Amino acid sequence: MDALRPPGPYDPTAAAYKDWLHLNVFDHASGAVGLVNASLHGAPGAASSRAVGAALFHLPGAGWLGNLEVRGMEEAGIGASSIALGGVALALDPATGTAHASARLADDGVEARIVATAVSRHAAAPLVMPLGTGWIAWSGVPRLTVSGTLAAGGVTLDLGRASGYQDHNWGRWHWGDDLGWEWGAFLAPAPGPAFVLSRPTDRAHRADVPAMFTVDRAPLRRVFGGAGVRLRWHGELGGYPRRVPGALAALHPDHARPRLPAGLTVAGGDGIDAVELEFTARAAVQLVTGDPVRPGYSFIHELVGEFSAAGRLEGAAFACSGLAVVEYVA
Repeated sequence: MDALRPPGPYDPTAAAYKDWLHLNVFDHASGAVGLVNASLHGAPGAASSRAVGAALFHLPGAGWLGNLEVRGMEEAGIGASSIALGGVALALDPATGTAHASARLADDGVEARIVATAVSRHAAAPLVMPLGTGWIAWSGVPRLTVSGTLAAGGVTLDLGRASGYQDHNWGRWHWGDDLGWEWGAFLAPAPGPAFVLSRPTDRAHRADVPAMFTVDRAPLRRVFGGAGVRLRWHGELGGYPRRVPGALAALHPDHARPRLPAGLTVAGGDGIDAVELEFTARAAVQLVTGDPVRPGYSFIHELVGEFSAAGRLEGAAFACSGLAVVEYVA
């Protein structure tokens, strides 16, 4: 059963507690890519601890729509596997493998109701992984079917043909530590494959832990790791990212135009199967994350765009393309 992992009453690391529910939506018909996140930061019951909700959607021709909401943790509705704020909520139903997400951000003209149901089994990192001075753990569902609607930018999209990706991260770390990560979800339209990349790094994107690259084309799953995964970031994304929340962004004008990659090449193989994937970014949003218990900030960059992939799986050649989100954190 997937559920939130709050610290116990005598956990000495409770102040570094983080719990993160995450849903991505890829609307292949319109090209829209969205993320709905709900997360907890700091020890439960502490006045400084925060709950954060994000609902951000990139629509071709309209750009980024939505926003990020920050509340005291005591103001959030927190269940065994759900986090609800005033404008953003995300809940997991472990019994059915379903994620329920909603966003109502009137000032930003965004309203969404999304139900995403798992069609692939859970994937998970093989071990708890070091991150900064702490650690992170991860589990997720590479592909979900989606129903629901998104109203944003003066248009209403029926998401019935979209693809979904859902994951859950938890652990103990402090924002502002020497940490980063590289992660991506790349989904072709069903019944095509879903690809997931995950690697914790330091702030300079040096990695002591090998990358994990998962290929999921139900019922087939291949997981490449260690020397079997090669990453190459390339180019520089032009323009300025959308930055949220605005109040924290204003405190960090030196991060208004970060150097972000324009693309990523991922190659995975195990001597039997082999995949090469090429991602091209079209836009980015920067989430400024402040630690609730000590001075420190990290910057989560969500890059959206398109990808193509080709290779061999179970001895048969394949090629596909689709939509993607890549996180580049420093």
